[in-house]
Amino acid sequence: MTTRYTSIRTEHGPAWIRRGAERALRNADVAAFDCDGVLVDTRNSYDATTVRVVERLIGEMFGVRLPREREAPRLIHRLRKTGGFNNDWDTTYALCLFAACSMPTRFKESLTARRFPVPLGGAINAAVPAVFSGVSRIIVEYVNSKGKAGHPSVDRFVRETMSAVDQRICAFVRAYTGYPGSPPESRLATLYDEMYHGPVLFKELYGVGPKYFAGTGLITRDRVLVTGADLRRLSERFGDKLAIDTGRPRKAVEYSLGNLLSFFDLDASVFIGDGEIGREREGVPHFEKKPSPASLLHIRDRLGSSNLLYEFFRREGVELILPSVRDLSGVYRRLSRN
Repeated sequence: MTTRYTSIRTEHGPAWIRRGAERALRNADVAAFDCDGVLVDTRNSYDATTVRVVERLIGEMFGVRLPREREAPRLIHRLRKTGGFNNDWDTTYALCLFAACSMPTRFKESLTARRFPVPLGGAINAAVPAVFSGVSRIIVEYVNSKGKAGHPSVDRFVRETMSAVDQRICAFVRAYTGYPGSPPESRLATLYDEMYHGPVLFKELYGVGPKYFAGTGLITRDRVLVTGADLRRLSERFGDKLAIDTGRPRKAVEYSLGNLLSFFDLDASVFIGDGEIGREREGVPHFEKKPSPASLLHIRDRLGSSNLLYEFFRREGVELILPSVRDLSGVYRRLSRN
């Protein structure tokens, strides 16, 4: 059945309200916000980090150079649309596996024989388009298989659909990247967080210096999508009951949002990344990764909500679609008049 929406004009373009959802939206008493794609534009930071980490790990394993920021952003988006790749380590891992399986035979043979990296040769440029078309094809097959739950689903897909050769390739990629795993043990996760956070913030988070990357963190490219005036209006509408539900650690959110964080109830907010980093530390709360509802249930209970509104970066099957989070208060003004 097709979901029907009603259009409302806003400052940044049309907003869309699912028909029949007006009452529930009007009665919302708490607003929770995802960070990435809602409060912060991360296309030039998180997405760029994913591209660079895949490029570097594939380069180390195969001795090839993949063209940066051409096809990869589109492939990242296709994986995220499944709903199971809110964790960027999982996205990076999937792209590494699928790229490895899409390499020409001679590169796979050299890798399985542990003769790596393969020397650069004249065939590399011809191989690159085939690699990306192969990754695109595998992602289509993965989506059609109903895979959506992050790295466990990717591993299951490899076991059930890939050839014996590709399964050996994937086993090597897992061993080389140390994934699944977390910093500072996993090469993939460590390199990712070093590239994104930069050396200073990485050390604050993990208590150790960087091993693989010491340049400027791409977190400096984050672009905040909301203003203090926007949050003040929303705070008035929801009676100061604003919270954040994000996979990031709190320090990374503080870095990007700065003083804007003061508009949110931080005791009720959930920073899932803190639980990943402090898994072994006593007193550090641990929440299941999205799409688990555990973090939203925590916010609901802490703020005493009977009707929680959650703003996140998705466009299918939702009650309200906004061109910008800045238009949310305007939509509520319109709803209150109806």
